[in-house]
Amino acid sequence: MPALILLLLLGQDAPVPLPQPPPGPAATTREGERRFLDPKKVPAEGPSSTSFMAPGWKIESFSYGDLNGDAREDVVLRLVENLPFENEEGAWNDRHRALVIIFKRADGSFERAAVATRLIYCSTCAGALGDQEGANISVEIKGGVLNVSQMSGSRWATDRTWRFRYDAKAGRFALIGEDVETSDRAAGGGTSTSTNYLTGLRVTKKTAVLKEGQEPRVVSTRRTRLKPSRRFIEDVDYEEQ
Repeated sequence: MPALILLLLLGQDAPVPLPQPPPGPAATTREGERRFLDPKKVPAEGPSSTSFMAPGWKIESFSYGDLNGDAREDVVLRLVENLPFENEEGAWNDRHRALVIIFKRADGSFERAAVATRLIYCSTCAGALGDQEGANISVEIKGGVLNVSQMSGSRWATDRTWRFRYDAKAGRFALIGEDVETSDRAAGGGTSTSTNYLTGLRVTKKTAVLKEGQEPRVVSTRRTRLKPSRRFIEDVDYEEQ
């Protein structure tokens, strides 16, 4: 179901859709090359949530919720490079992505709060579990926390979730937690790691299929303490995990 129709059925205010710019020319990029959104090209403020497209990029999805405790509905935009899915040779284009977080003001306008240029997988960067339209990516606001989840891999799958909370004193979104689950999609079993960056506690569990036909079971649990560290959403890079 189209996102706009779904929003109307749920009774939420849907963004006024602006015409998306036409795709740019087909591009062939060197393997491993990354292109990043320039935060300076994202408007600092605007009358609507659709005002924050940078040249050469388009909005791929919207997520809504209060992120700074003012009871207004803020918005997280997932941007993607405005390129065709395929290049002239018929191969997939590497379409890079970014997150733009905007706060809603009392008068209904918006202001830029953060731009994360390294957090989200590009359209071809997540292996067999990736998706050209970003179906392997979830961006959700719940209880004032921004949760960003991504699937990647093939037989060995990785499901990673980062959790961010707005730090009003710093004026930035701090990384407060991270969950990583790797699993063998063929044989079953794997490893899950949950890290609380506020307390420094990390819990690692390993699972295995002990008997054919059964679900994987936890075979070990380990708790460790990390040295306190402070990272913000702009610092998190999916390639450095």
